[in-house]
Amino acid sequence: MEQEKIIGFNEYCQQYIAEHIHEYTDQTHYMCDLGNTLTEGPNYDGTLTYWTKKAIEYLGEWFYEAGQYWQYEKDNFGEVYHNPFENPEAYMVCMVIEGVNDIISQCSFIWENWNEEVELTDEIADQICKEIFENNYQVRWAE
Repeated sequence: MEQEKIIGFNEYCQQYIAEHIHEYTDQTHYMCDLGNTLTEGPNYDGTLTYWTKKAIEYLGEWFYEAGQYWQYEKDNFGEVYHNPFENPEAYMVCMVIEGVNDIISQCSFIWENWNEEVELTDEIADQICKEIFENNYQVRWAE
């Protein structure tokens, strides 16, 4: 069995968008909610890895970003909802949801259509992915 490579947090969020955005084409979405739409599966399941050990490995690689996320939750939500030591899978999911939301919100098309319901076409999805990778958008709270 081939070992899955653990990648950095920003790269993970960028790749997550690219790997999942086309699942939502030919549907209408509010652009301000697109990041939440893309991550609704893991949010519902409570995991991205389906294996606690793998989530721990990711959080270990993302140690700095995990600490930044802890502070982000306290600053924005008033409390921290998940403890990475009690439920690493849920903590990872929350980090990725917020990371995907932040990266996708930096895209010009999303920003220009923030309050609009738009049919997400393959062309728009490709444009969003191209912009994310060309500009190497980073999760701003994790910098």
